Amino acid sequence: MADHTAVAGTLEGQDSCLLVVHAQADLDTVGAAVGLARTLDSETRIVAPDGLKQRARQLVEALDETVHTPDAVGDADCLVVLDAPSSDRIEPVWGAVTPEPLVVIDHHEPDDLVEASTVAVVDTAAGATAALVADVIDALDATADSKARIALAAGLFDDTGGLADASPEEISRFGDLLADNDRVDVLSALLEHERSFGQRVAASKAVVRATGYRADRTLVLTTTISSQQSVAAQALRATGAEIALVFSERDAQVWIVGRAESGSINLPEDLFEPLAAAFGGDGGGHAGAGVAKLETTALETVREETLAQLEATLGTELSALS
Repeated sequence: MADHTAVAGTLEGQDSCLLVVHAQADLDTVGAAVGLARTLDSETRIVAPDGLKQRARQLVEALDETVHTPDAVGDADCLVVLDAPSSDRIEPVWGAVTPEPLVVIDHHEPDDLVEASTVAVVDTAAGATAALVADVIDALDATADSKARIALAAGLFDDTGGLADASPEEISRFGDLLADNDRVDVLSALLEHERSFGQRVAASKAVVRATGYRADRTLVLTTTISSQQSVAAQALRATGAEIALVFSERDAQVWIVGRAESGSINLPEDLFEPLAAAFGGDGGGHAGAGVAKLETTALETVREETLAQLEATLGTELSALS
């Protein structure tokens, strides 16, 4: 579901657009919003329903942009939701304002926002929503300025794990966004951050505790850790594994956080949604990054079923690395 032309046609001619990012907004959703807001001819306003993560806030401040709180929603002719598949991810904005048309641009598994949308660009194979916004801008036949392009580049870089999970086309797009860009300093500053001690401990534990498998030339690493699961998954991917799965017990559930190389598997479709159907709960995300929250505490049973599902998806048996 990736009709960039239809989305561009809907956005053209709007007098005002409200751009909504998801709760605890990261660089991808904010970068996508800033990139689109700066390129549209209409009056635009970006609203964050529940704050910004640190580096997203840094991006906004460095580019001298304004992101509003939900109490400043106001009126708009068009509502654009970026990087959020479901209405609960944009509460309390959803319900406070429901203008038509509703445009959704996202790379997660579609949910109720797509069902309610007038038009949408949804591509779960995309590494970042920022990449989809760049495609929409192309369809608008518009020219993105340096700030817009660096915002999109930041979102693309961050959500693809520093381009590790980006497709060849997305890597090429990243280069285009940086070409002749006089605000590259903004991206450089965003990359200058050190992981906390807790994050470094989690990454180390993830690797030390990991169990490895191979399926032909595909490497799979799994681990169990009680916190910083996303950091752990990224650490496993950084070792060279195409697929990284981190298991944990949280709130009487088993959670699985996954990261996968572009083109290897689709985490929600191939793993998390079937597991949710088997154990109860839900699973979502996009092709290369996602999470399953399963209504069971039988972690080892979940692990075994996950590996079996992975074998079925890959079409070959997993053999343990010795």
